Amino acid sequence: MGDRLTTEELSLCEYFFHTTAELFSVVDKEGRVLKANPAWTAATGFTPAEIEGRASLDLVHPEDRPRAQEAERKVLQDAAASSHESRCLCKDGTSKWILWRLIPCPQKDIYIASGSDITARKLTEQALLESETTLRKILDQAPMAMAIVELDGTIVYINQQAVKTFGYPHSEIPNMDRWWQLAYPDPKYRQEVVARWMGKVHKAFAEKTAIEGGEYRATCKDGSVKICFIFGVIAANKVFVMFDDITERANAERALRESESRYRGLVEATRTGYVIINKEGRVMDANTEYVRLTGRKDLKEVIGRTVLEWTAPHEKERNAEAVARCARDGYICNFEVEYAAPSGKFTPVEINANVVTRAGVPQILTLCRDISARRHTEAQVLNLNQNLEQRVKERTAELTRANEELTAQISQRLKAEQAKDKLQEQLLQSQKLEAVGRLAGGIAHDFNNILVSISGYAEILSDTMPEGAPAKADLAEILLETERGAALTRQLLTFSARQEPKPEVVSLNAIAAGSEKMLKRLIGSNMHLETRLDEGLLPVRADPTQIAQVIVNLVINARDAMPDGGRITLATRNADLGTEAAGCRLAPPPGAYGELTVTDSGTGMTPETMEHLFEPFFTTKKPGQGTGLGLSTVYGIVNRAGGGICVESSPGRGTTFKIYLPRAV
Repeated sequence: MGDRLTTEELSLCEYFFHTTAELFSVVDKEGRVLKANPAWTAATGFTPAEIEGRASLDLVHPEDRPRAQEAERKVLQDAAASSHESRCLCKDGTSKWILWRLIPCPQKDIYIASGSDITARKLTEQALLESETTLRKILDQAPMAMAIVELDGTIVYINQQAVKTFGYPHSEIPNMDRWWQLAYPDPKYRQEVVARWMGKVHKAFAEKTAIEGGEYRATCKDGSVKICFIFGVIAANKVFVMFDDITERANAERALRESESRYRGLVEATRTGYVIINKEGRVMDANTEYVRLTGRKDLKEVIGRTVLEWTAPHEKERNAEAVARCARDGYICNFEVEYAAPSGKFTPVEINANVVTRAGVPQILTLCRDISARRHTEAQVLNLNQNLEQRVKERTAELTRANEELTAQISQRLKAEQAKDKLQEQLLQSQKLEAVGRLAGGIAHDFNNILVSISGYAEILSDTMPEGAPAKADLAEILLETERGAALTRQLLTFSARQEPKPEVVSLNAIAAGSEKMLKRLIGSNMHLETRLDEGLLPVRADPTQIAQVIVNLVINARDAMPDGGRITLATRNADLGTEAAGCRLAPPPGAYGELTVTDSGTGMTPETMEHLFEPFFTTKKPGQGTGLGLSTVYGIVNRAGGGICVESSPGRGTTFKIYLPRAV
């Protein structure tokens, strides 16, 4: 097929251009419409003839012209397709939202504009935003402290009354992860409250009911304590938590129990209905608020009558059962019932009651609270979220799926990169040790022979000199230095693996205990050596001589890190390692190990120092104070034993070395 379209193809394009519901137009490099399809008439009321010849920007709402002009510049100057949303002016003076897609043509001096009507979608988005705004206004005007939180308690929104109730400004709310931090700064009491609350949330979520309310002591920002009745409603996987401040009522109840002499004054002052009934439910005493709740005019109309007389007809059986249960169990909490006034008005009431004994007669002391406002708030919240719930659920599911996919991809990539970096680090360390080991092993024997010759001649000279000769002391110093050189040679041989390890089934406790006396001499009197050896420690397989050398090297390293004295702890225990040990400097394979720990309270190490910790001849000591072979020798011994090394350190916080040796059983 050539570059030009056939007659049949041109006919199909012409047919599509005239019949599609999409708005199509051809625009020249001056931004003028050369051709428009009939869909423009259906969408805007303009006929193609009325559009053709006009500037394309004349058809765009003035507020949207800057982004439309930028899209047109991009397609004409950069020859790149672009898209944007803008309002298109209609013939009747209205406007519609159109999603435009601008496509450059090969001639580069015209482009094709294709548009889809998205007005309905825009109106839906605007309605959703207005609905959310209305909800927040209602909640901010509610007389009760309220919060919208996730199922796990994460704060989504706090209303003005909550800020006022607990005394925290809005600026401090973002620093709180969970709503209970708002009212329970004490972690000990908070743990008890969270356990109670989350149990009720899980139950309500499973049974699709409102969250059972309960009384809680809440601490405000200024340290004052309030008693709140906290309850909630679950909607759209969000929890609407309501805090009803009942501090005054609770204080009044306590005062009633503490002092009978103040009974009447406190009862009449409280905003809670108060009534005393006998076990049959007949009223023996009540306050004015309770009379109001029943819809009666004065106390005479309720005294001596049963509470069932003003109970709503559909609630009589439940209320009678509640009275009987209270008389039997001694209390009833948060029982809700509706009272009916003679006028027919229903008042929802929350009842808390206890059985008390007065003059030897059991009576039911009952507190009743009008919960009309709470019921109204709950109804408003549920009504406003009927449509929001489904939208939030669908959007949450989409975001959750996308987040899970992204998290899985990132996790896989991080694991692969970490494994690669770890292998490269271990390979580099092994190559360094092998190279230096070859060098050290090659000169160790020759150096040792020289030392033997020096020490031999020194001993012969010393034997030929009389006691007290001045040169005899110098020869003794020469012999001492040759012995130090021999010790360094042995360390080089061990480092270079010229001395093959002789693994045995040994006890780390025995090696550590056997070294304790020598170690105390090494570290000096200004340091304290503490051993914590696990009595149940199982044996390991290793060369006991080399393990003793590991302990000495680590303790000396700890000593040098504490020039002003300090504490060194030597500990052992059994350890079962899995993949969590992969982050160690010398990572042991998963399995059973004996763990040897050496901890000091010294200066600690910087991350830069730890990077070179096991490199041969690396030392932070002054010249002449260290060879830099101690830790590299430890690395070589543990590596050949099939074990592992973990190091924890930071400046000013000391250092901990953990040595893992394969368990023998």
